[in-house]
Amino acid sequence: MRNPTFKAIKPNYRKNVLEVTLQEGRKLARYSLPFAVFKGKRIGPRNRFVSIDIDEELGRQGATFVTADGTRGDLPADLVLYHCDPTYDWSPINQLKRVLRDKLSASKLSVRVLADALRTSPSQVVRVLEENRGSKQLLQLLKLAELAGYRVTFTLKRKPAA
Repeated sequence: MRNPTFKAIKPNYRKNVLEVTLQEGRKLARYSLPFAVFKGKRIGPRNRFVSIDIDEELGRQGATFVTADGTRGDLPADLVLYHCDPTYDWSPINQLKRVLRDKLSASKLSVRVLADALRTSPSQVVRVLEENRGSKQLLQLLKLAELAGYRVTFTLKRKPAA
């Protein structure tokens, strides 16, 4: 989706997600955006959405919301794609692939060498690095990042007890 517009947005408090329907032309796509994406805003069964309005002035590409405690926020359509669609060009996994592709081609490593280092087949390495493909091989991407000289770190934060 290159120019998505909001068709519908509704909260699902059981799953702690916003169920979002995006439209591009006649094509509809449904996504589940976790409430955790909205950092600093305690959204959930105890602090529900009072209103979610799709902004017509922005061409239905943005939405605003208000929660029960008065917190206001914005929701652009690109944010939904960024967090939910692995084929979106600017998703974190595709950004990592772009960086790795440049480094690997500059280092002139063959696909066979990478496959041996990852203990997988050359076709798997090619599939991991393909453009606009929603790969689920995060572990292999992390190994490729390490081979390219990058260190990937994750920080886990404990959720405060409600």
